[in-house]
Amino acid sequence: MEVTKMKNEIYIGAGYYPDHWPRERWPKDIALMKEAGIKILRLAELSWSFLEPREGEFDFSWLDDFIELAHAADIQILLSTPIEASPVWLRHKHPEVVRHDKFGRIHGERGMHCHNSRVFIFYVNRIVTKMAEHYASNPAVIGWQIDNELRNVDCYCSDCREAFQKWLEERYGSLEGLNNAWGTCFWSQVYNSWEEVTPPSADQLTISVSQIFDFTRFGSDSTVNHLNRQVDIIKSFAPHHAVTHNMLGWYPNLNAYDLSKKLDFIGWDSYPNVDGDNHIECFLHDHYRAAKHKAHWVLEQKNGYFNYSDYNLAIEPGLVRLWTYQDIARGANGVLFYRWRSNKYSGEQNPNGLLRHDGSPRRPYYEVKQLTEELSRFETELVDTTVEAPVAIIYSYDQMWAFEAHKQYKNFEHREHLLTYYRALTKLGLTADLIDPTTDLSKYKLVIAPSMAMVSDEIYENFNRYVENGGCLIIGARSGMKTWSNTTHELPWPGLLAEMAGTIVDEFEVLPDIYANEITYKGKEYPVKVWLDMLDNQTAETLAVYTQKFYAGRTAISKNSHGAGLVYYVGVMGNNELAYDFLADVAEELKLTVTNVPKEVYLTRRVNEQDCFTFYMNVNREPVTVAVNEAGTDVITEQPVSGEVVINGLDVLIVKSPRRN
Repeated sequence: MEVTKMKNEIYIGAGYYPDHWPRERWPKDIALMKEAGIKILRLAELSWSFLEPREGEFDFSWLDDFIELAHAADIQILLSTPIEASPVWLRHKHPEVVRHDKFGRIHGERGMHCHNSRVFIFYVNRIVTKMAEHYASNPAVIGWQIDNELRNVDCYCSDCREAFQKWLEERYGSLEGLNNAWGTCFWSQVYNSWEEVTPPSADQLTISVSQIFDFTRFGSDSTVNHLNRQVDIIKSFAPHHAVTHNMLGWYPNLNAYDLSKKLDFIGWDSYPNVDGDNHIECFLHDHYRAAKHKAHWVLEQKNGYFNYSDYNLAIEPGLVRLWTYQDIARGANGVLFYRWRSNKYSGEQNPNGLLRHDGSPRRPYYEVKQLTEELSRFETELVDTTVEAPVAIIYSYDQMWAFEAHKQYKNFEHREHLLTYYRALTKLGLTADLIDPTTDLSKYKLVIAPSMAMVSDEIYENFNRYVENGGCLIIGARSGMKTWSNTTHELPWPGLLAEMAGTIVDEFEVLPDIYANEITYKGKEYPVKVWLDMLDNQTAETLAVYTQKFYAGRTAISKNSHGAGLVYYVGVMGNNELAYDFLADVAEELKLTVTNVPKEVYLTRRVNEQDCFTFYMNVNREPVTVAVNEAGTDVITEQPVSGEVVINGLDVLIVKSPRRN
């Protein structure tokens, strides 16, 4: 069997829906795609009712015909398993495939199928098997997207109840282990049989925080299993095809580390707001790239008005090109626009397409054409580079789920706490990987672990090994308080981290928004809010102290030598200037290469053994001047560049230079 594999290049593409448009239109669309430099199309993620119009009757002929036309134009295909949009006939015959809410009612929304339903699994496996078998040797097809924007489905049906009980038995081994882990002695919630253990449904008088937490874990695992079943089927017929999935943007309920394990690369869908905080888009790139520590893809890139918003700002000239270069700058080797032509139907009728509803090109179409022409000059050199990230931020799904299961304080937002450190690093021109706490940390010069409330033995050993071998670890406030089951342990805080931190949390205070305290750090005063740990140093030294209230003079930030490395405990939150000044000092001590970039300029480096591509993304609407530290070549203009350079508003400068040692 002759097979076609993914080329070693940067793919620019789009999502196309041949089932939405007349056949007579297909050749014109393909001609426009070729003119714009489109290399790949994503097909069929919402087309189950066309591929299996009636139960057991499969019709791939229309899709075959379109793929043949695309292949003749040298456009490759990323097929999707069409599971999110199940057909009406299936839901009519088997309503139980739709999620049941905590009251036991069928309560579906988009994509909310029960991932543990035996009936649903049967129909999913059948359509995926038919498609994989049919397209395994198609010369145009190079890969698959599994499902579409998967969610952690909180289903309370009988299949999920049984699966949850089995999941818990495998996790805890016995009822005694479960009762101890959950602390069921509280509120007299002790279980005497597995049949008594249920999801946290609405008919219960008392619900354990750990029960809610584990149900979120179970839902994520169920979704991962749903994806993995499809991956296994496709790989059994087409091991040469790449397999991916398009994660929702900032969606903290589904563990991307687990989901990505069987994928060849991970993708996500990027829908930035025109007036939004660009740090969030960069953060998500840095997370999904680090999920597999390899190039990722953007499988839906916004290029027009948003379909789910209270208002819609026009897409300014240059913004679509800038967003695409930012995707590439932060490690994406594929960017597919959603969508090729603006949709006419239902809930997504805003013109988010490279073509208008009438089929004529919009301004973003010409920006994509410009970008593909520019990219052709240097993509063969760029594609094998990786993003230089000397810093890691711990991004733990379990921590987020634990905080949400027991949200004690409304003014503490875990995401915002992470972003405080992230924004400071960005201002210093440092790129971070957003990683799981069990990741090998040895390659990072600095690791930041903000608010690690729960610390398992595995995480402790990983952190301790990293520091003892010379690593630098920053521990954020509200850390080391709980077991891995989200119960408070008996150790002095920060628990397992106390010895390496060289300090103990004596007391803490959580402030309402109207109050603040102050600390003094290196002779400068900073107001601090939200969570304040009062530290009792054991072997650590004091770097900052509180200046107000009864704990004035107490330690707020400490530093401790541990093995060959250093541990900082930052016991305060709520001040971006402090985070920047503190990280600047740590970076200087570690001799990290810092570049103080202007506001709303984002610097990223992609490197290989010889070369460095430095991206300067100017998200400002006005020109800015940047200092180019590495003299080299502007790969877009192919002109030499050095010293101070002016970058126009919503524009990019990409400098190729020899890699630094």
